[in-house]
Amino acid sequence: MIALFAAIGWFYAVQYAPRPVSLRGCAECRGEPDDVCEVRAGAQLQPIDEYPRPAAGRIKLLRPSAETACAVPAQKIVGPRAAIELAAVRMAIAQPSATLLESLHLRPPIRGWPQRRHAETIAAAPDRSALRLALVCWPSDRGWPNRALGSANSCEWWLLAVDGSGAPDLSGASFQLAEQAFAAGSKWPAAFDKNAPIAESLFINATPPPAPAPVAAPSAPGRCGDGARERTATLDRFDQWDQQIRGDAQPSLDRASFTLRSPLWSGHCQEMEVLRAALERQLECALAVEGRCE
Repeated sequence: MIALFAAIGWFYAVQYAPRPVSLRGCAECRGEPDDVCEVRAGAQLQPIDEYPRPAAGRIKLLRPSAETACAVPAQKIVGPRAAIELAAVRMAIAQPSATLLESLHLRPPIRGWPQRRHAETIAAAPDRSALRLALVCWPSDRGWPNRALGSANSCEWWLLAVDGSGAPDLSGASFQLAEQAFAAGSKWPAAFDKNAPIAESLFINATPPPAPAPVAAPSAPGRCGDGARERTATLDRFDQWDQQIRGDAQPSLDRASFTLRSPLWSGHCQEMEVLRAALERQLECALAVEGRCE
């Protein structure tokens, strides 16, 4: 299954259901009684470029080759009350490295693959051998599958559960990365480049932006106070880099006293000094530093 993802090196349309589903309103059922289309539990995949575009408000379901075709109203797949899940998925071929797992901040795991309505949160630790880094983009009536994958489709980063053969494991534990959903193509351009495979370098080996060039000051800056507290966007940006570099949601900067807890940066002392200097220049005041970074 993973070999199929890798062979195309691009997005697949993945239709999946954790349990059997009966869909009414079927056309082209070819013998199935009372216009009911039975969808087995499991996942069906097709290259996104070959996924059928909706016609007359209907979408043809992906089904095992031994079963007949079936087309159902598009809202049963694309709408907010969709009975089965459909996503455009681009997946890495190899299991995530230990370095990647250490660098990521993950949300609580869910059972199976992402669900738009009722994802069941479970207690589980990441198992590298049973996970793959993947970009998951959701369907939209203004975007894919009606037209090409684009800004109308919302995307998320996941570590998706796979079984021993690399097929989707709808009973395993999947982990969403603690990254905001984003419009397809608006961020991580390499992830939407057919010539560039999904790579861990999207999330590791990232370096902070270069600090502004130092400027001469007529006198030493005073301690940060109320004026600096009003610079919330600047402080938020520091906290974001703090979390990305250290992989810890606990901020190292105490905004009440403007004290930087440097022991929390152990192993990243150089990055701390660069970011601290940049922050002080932007705030035009000095931070207090508590403890020693080693």
